[in-house]
Amino acid sequence: MPSLIRSIPSPHYIPYSHNGIPGTIVEVDPTKVRRPSSNSHRGSGDFSIRSYRSSKSSRSSNESISPMAGSLNIQVESPPIVCYGPASESSGALLSGMLWLTVAPWEVEFESLHLSFQSVVTTKKPVMHGCPDCASRTTDLQTWDFINTTHPVAHGLHSYPFSYLVSGTTPASTSSVLGTIKYQLVARGTTSQGETLQFTKEIKVARSILEGQDRNSLRIFPPTNLSATVTLPSVIHRGGTFPVEMRLEGIVTKSNNTRWKMRKAVWRIEEKSKIISPACKAHAHKIGGEGKGVQYEDIKMIASEEYKNGWKTDFNASDGKIEFSFNAGIPASVSSTDDVDNGSGLIVSHTLVLELIVAEEYCPKHSKLITPTGSARVLRMQFNMNTTARAGMGISWEDECPPRYDDVPSSPPTYETLVGVSDSVEDLTNI
Repeated sequence: MPSLIRSIPSPHYIPYSHNGIPGTIVEVDPTKVRRPSSNSHRGSGDFSIRSYRSSKSSRSSNESISPMAGSLNIQVESPPIVCYGPASESSGALLSGMLWLTVAPWEVEFESLHLSFQSVVTTKKPVMHGCPDCASRTTDLQTWDFINTTHPVAHGLHSYPFSYLVSGTTPASTSSVLGTIKYQLVARGTTSQGETLQFTKEIKVARSILEGQDRNSLRIFPPTNLSATVTLPSVIHRGGTFPVEMRLEGIVTKSNNTRWKMRKAVWRIEEKSKIISPACKAHAHKIGGEGKGVQYEDIKMIASEEYKNGWKTDFNASDGKIEFSFNAGIPASVSSTDDVDNGSGLIVSHTLVLELIVAEEYCPKHSKLITPTGSARVLRMQFNMNTTARAGMGISWEDECPPRYDDVPSSPPTYETLVGVSDSVEDLTNI
């Protein structure tokens, strides 16, 4: 009786590829097959398979799996880079650290080892989309050449110190709607075998302007007699609030028995970004040649609030007055950035806009009947606000004093004291 069990041919199998090279199917040696134990999972098996290589992996093993010659790392030892004061007065900040080179377990010849402190300005509105030269510009602010010629480096850990004084005019790290400014340390080493080692570390640069005296601003609104005096802080910080004091005078006109009454007050903070996107040499013809760029502007409101009461009105004072105090600020949850003015085209500024809606009323003498005249005005005021990072407990590097100890005298002893205590030369010769 013929067997009812037939061998079904298995379908053609294409092995998975590794690094783009397909593997080769080999036969399994049945004498080396290890059966699964009784306590193993159902359907599982452990087979001893002969090791195999692809057709392209028959080269020398040192060539295919040669490890890296080493690795690079950067350790920054200086405090955070903060430039204190405005760009015209700041003395900058110190950047210092150590470049670490770890060499593999044999001696390696390096042809070059460099470290660069770079500024990368990226525009989000490039002249040609997809062109990296139009979208980003990299400038080397400082370069350290540790190895210039072929030099053998022994196995182990090697250190290379570096230091740099960041200029006070350096714009702070920024990420705005139109562009970004960032700084980075880039270490690059090249061996004699053509192998390249590279390590990049981003460095954040901030600017902090110390708070000074509050500024008073006066605004007049012709043809009326209204005038507003606003008191504002010299600088503001993101993620916090600041007080605003306002006094509106001239609200009473006794000649025609009219007065102004405030109905509503609104404030908002606007962030204005402006960038000039230059073109690379390959796409300069699109905007009329080299030396030209496309300017973009963006204005967005990052905070606002409306008031319909909360102020004090005094109609009995001379010409009348309205006093109003409130707190404004930029919430921490809002995406914003500090003020920056980069010479390469990126400018970010903040403006406080204050709007007062006043309505005119007619109030005759010896009468309590007040009649609206139907006339209303919107008093709009704008103030530029310096938005910077918080100074905290830091101070400028030039204001730091070296440590002093109580047990160290202020100066070395004088020669007169030494001569008076020690013996003379003639006494020493008699010994």
